[in-house]
Amino acid sequence: MAEEASKEEQAESTPPKKSAKKKTPAKKAKKAKKPPTSPKTADKVTEGKLYITKDPRVYAETIPRLIRPHKRMVGLDLANSTGVTFCDIIPGHPVKGAHLVMGQWDLSLGDYDSGPLRHIRLKTFLAHLQPDVLLFEEVKYVGQNTPPGMNKMNLTALVARAVTGAQMVASLATTLTTWCEEQGIPAEGIPIGVLKKYATGQGAANKEDMIKACNEKFGSDFDPETYKSTGVDNIADSAFLCALAVQNYMEAQ
Repeated sequence: MAEEASKEEQAESTPPKKSAKKKTPAKKAKKAKKPPTSPKTADKVTEGKLYITKDPRVYAETIPRLIRPHKRMVGLDLANSTGVTFCDIIPGHPVKGAHLVMGQWDLSLGDYDSGPLRHIRLKTFLAHLQPDVLLFEEVKYVGQNTPPGMNKMNLTALVARAVTGAQMVASLATTLTTWCEEQGIPAEGIPIGVLKKYATGQGAANKEDMIKACNEKFGSDFDPETYKSTGVDNIADSAFLCALAVQNYMEAQ
């Protein structure tokens, strides 16, 4: 009994062994943070692919969020299906490999839409896009004599359609420049001939030439033969307007 009691006392007096602590690997030194870069585009808005929306709120959800100190360079080809391309750059940093986001805004009117709705929608798109510099295609209608093989009646109908389209684009340009002026955003209209020469080297380039040049320059895969139904000619024009905006901005730094 005495032996059992002494064993119990010894057991009580012996402190419990501490469990061996697991060695934790030393924390790696944190790397220096890189300058913020624009996030990749969402699935629905991809580089060089056709995307069109009529709702500015939907468009806002699918484009990259502007991260400062980036500046957003924007090119617009105003139309019912407005071509839009933008690029986020950091002032003072090289723009090699800068990501272009291309798409279209549907500014067409439905059967029950009033005329001003087109302009309201344009301003809402602009507010969501948050441009810092904006270039747009300047459209001017210049009357010509009757072309060979066309009688005066056909020419009158052709001119009426051309003037109506030019008036619509001119009214959109007025809304655009007014909005930019109110927001303190530089905006400039680029004549069509100047834009075509910048893109292709020829001021008289046609729509197919512009689309092919866009594919070659920016890696898009637009079909030049289907532009009438897809509106990719407007996207191609906006891409070169955006590139010109980047170039002008960087040269001014």
